[in-house]
Amino acid sequence: MTTHHFVSCDPRTGEIFGERPHWSMGQLQDALALATAASRRWMHTDATQRSERLLALAEALERALPSLACSISREMGKGLLEAEDEVLRAAKWCRFMAQQAAVWLANEHNDTGQILRRPLGVVLAVTPWNYPVWQMLRPLAAALAAGNAVLIKPACNVAQTSALVETLCRDVLPAGLMQCLWVDELGTHAALASPTVAMLVCTGSENTGRQLGALAGHHLKPAVLELGGNNAFIVLDDADIDAAAGAAAESRCVNAGQACTAAKRFIVQQAVAAAFTSALVEAMASYRCGAALAPLARADLRHKLGLQVDASLANGARCLLGGQAASGRGYYYPATVLADTRPGMPAFDEELFGPVAAISVVESATVAVQLANAARQQLAASIWSADAPRAQYLAGQLKAGMVCFNRRPSSRFELPFSGSEASGYGSTLGRDGLLTFTRPVGWM
Repeated sequence: MTTHHFVSCDPRTGEIFGERPHWSMGQLQDALALATAASRRWMHTDATQRSERLLALAEALERALPSLACSISREMGKGLLEAEDEVLRAAKWCRFMAQQAAVWLANEHNDTGQILRRPLGVVLAVTPWNYPVWQMLRPLAAALAAGNAVLIKPACNVAQTSALVETLCRDVLPAGLMQCLWVDELGTHAALASPTVAMLVCTGSENTGRQLGALAGHHLKPAVLELGGNNAFIVLDDADIDAAAGAAAESRCVNAGQACTAAKRFIVQQAVAAAFTSALVEAMASYRCGAALAPLARADLRHKLGLQVDASLANGARCLLGGQAASGRGYYYPATVLADTRPGMPAFDEELFGPVAAISVVESATVAVQLANAARQQLAASIWSADAPRAQYLAGQLKAGMVCFNRRPSSRFELPFSGSEASGYGSTLGRDGLLTFTRPVGWM
């Protein structure tokens, strides 16, 4: 009997519609050898050639928009319009890298000499399921622009989407420059341990990051880890409440709340707590299962979210909206609002990867920052206030890789994207992210 590692299941129905067997070690070794050969050729190409290939990849993504969006939607449940936006974002990122990489990779001069930027070789990227195209292209485009080959280990439930991206890459890139590794956990470890692989990029759970980060360290290989975000959304007493509540609901319900950058904990000053809570409940209630609110990607994810909500309620949280898994087919969980959340509850201490908003009320901005920093996983925080200097001062005290002012947390191409404490280390995006895929060489 064949053991399948990659299983495609429609989250709207629970129907399995695709399976893919994982590779043998022999197949893995063949892929590693092909990547090595491709890397040696690619690292000697100039910036113009690399940019041309990235622009061709952007065009291929745009041409394949309907099929890619449908595949994303069917495999992990994302709404079709959101899936199309994801593909277009990936294409824009390829174009951005094609235009910007040569500038950011240019030799740096100082009084004693120069800093030259050289490729690392072959990059292994372990990618998640929640944005299957964007999360593949984010490390891929930057690593290619820097002169590296890339091996991608896709998530187990988005194989068909990942294979479509691999086919597009095969059509426009030199042979072996981008390959998917259809391997299990042992195969991933073997790839990382191989002398062929020079660097690890991993987006996933804290447990996965600890495991792979330790293995990369054992083999003296650099790593970039993005491991989740239990992100704070701070609403101060001078905030625009309606705007904040609308952005809060959107952050919790876009992609069914399955985003590492999404706001999870809503820390609100007492003076505006009642108004914000009422507005948030109203905004969240407009996201209905099967309409604006997509299902969660897998049955086990919905089960875990339900346990986290139940445990929080048992510890004193109050449910103002939702709170129980939807009945019927599919892995739907309703938009949910929990009040009176605090440290010691899963709704506060753990990342809720679904459409659940957890509200905590505080007396002052100082306490709001302290409570925000009580969680060890913060990729992107958000501060809402009419006073920009005050918000920026508070932002400097937050343990977060990025802080957004009067907007829901998200990343930007031009800015570095990195974690803090248990949310990981290293940067992607921005100039810092591109340089991650290079080694500096001093020339004097």
